[in-house]
Amino acid sequence: MQKVTQLCKRKSASFTPLAVLCAAIFSQPSFAGSWQQNVSIGGFNNVHIYTPDTQSSIGNGHSLMLVLHGCVQPINNYLTANLEDAAEAHGMVIAVPDAMNKAGYSCWSYWQGAINRSSGDYKNLINLANALSSDAARNIDPKQVYIAGLSSGAAMAAQTACVAPDVFAGVAPSAGPTIGTSSSGAISTCETVSENTFVSRCESYAGNYKDHFATQIAVIGHGTADTTVNTCYNQQNADGFAALYGVNQLSGTTTISDDATRTAEQSLWQDNRVAMLWFNNLDHSWSGGQGASGDYVAANSINFATYLGEYFAANNKRVDRNAGPEISNLTATDSNNQLTITGSAIDPEGSVTNVDINVYSLAGGAASLIESLNVQVDANNTFSGVTSALSDGLYEVRVSATDNEAKQGDEANLTVRVGPEPAATAPLLSDTAASVNGQCATV
Repeated sequence: MQKVTQLCKRKSASFTPLAVLCAAIFSQPSFAGSWQQNVSIGGFNNVHIYTPDTQSSIGNGHSLMLVLHGCVQPINNYLTANLEDAAEAHGMVIAVPDAMNKAGYSCWSYWQGAINRSSGDYKNLINLANALSSDAARNIDPKQVYIAGLSSGAAMAAQTACVAPDVFAGVAPSAGPTIGTSSSGAISTCETVSENTFVSRCESYAGNYKDHFATQIAVIGHGTADTTVNTCYNQQNADGFAALYGVNQLSGTTTISDDATRTAEQSLWQDNRVAMLWFNNLDHSWSGGQGASGDYVAANSINFATYLGEYFAANNKRVDRNAGPEISNLTATDSNNQLTITGSAIDPEGSVTNVDINVYSLAGGAASLIESLNVQVDANNTFSGVTSALSDGLYEVRVSATDNEAKQGDEANLTVRVGPEPAATAPLLSDTAASVNGQCATV
């Protein structure tokens, strides 16, 4: 890039093909595979943003996760928290904003002021998410926007997810007090919040947007060695979100591990709507995995951000995962100038409701639709259709199928001839002309 910049400077005096190249390079922002630090965006003065080279495995483009710092924790600490590893592994843009309306020990002020879409940092976080997801250069899928945080950032993330469930498809508070608790509840003591109270609070924050809880998911985490924020909040927060979503906890636990020494215990709720993690051997820190460092960032347990990237991609309820039926074994056979068209149509997630067969004439070199058939599949997922009598010539057959959710699959096609091959003919020349310039003729 340095050499290109030097070339651009040398050639800027005249308009050349290289100048065009230089303009193309520098007219579009390039974010992939790097941190942008201290960006002013969405109402925040300082946001660290990492945009990966990879894409999300679902939906369209990148996913996005906001990560909120804890008290007395500068956002620079997250530059050494292995967030970029999670971003690249799951095609996830990660943004770490520095709170604008801090309280106490540089905390997110989750216990102060109004909790709604137009107040304080709730408004800023919504604006940040929308500003990033509407930036074409970052290519973020608005159906894959998530929010996570540590300690006061965890409480703020949870309350913001309640305020704007239409914006945030998933939420992941780590070592944070329950929504609606006081600042006193953040240090050692536990403020008990019943499931009904949690639901009532969260729905009141959401107001007219509460229907979006039907497709939101939550991951709750806490270190087993945390002596700062009471560990009672882990189960309490998980139970609260589960009650909000109307799902029950499943029996048993699973050990999640990055390696033999970095593990977490996972509990799940129905339909994977809620997951709860106990980070083994972790104190009051963001769980960054091997090599992570910084105040309130630790390497003792798994890389939480990488876990979230995988969990959110696997369980997002808003992305359309239905690819539609697949067409295979497509054939078209000519018999007495009629085409018998057969094949298989299978829908992995459901059933096939109908198969559309379109026949195009290729006479004159352009495709012209001449006949459409609508057929059903049999018990073996095969279909068959017969056209009317066709003129001798070349035809293209295009077939697609629709499933029980009205999703049309990809089109399959083939080219077939009706009637005998035409007799070979010599090529014909037309519109010939010649011009003479000196001793040269141009034909």
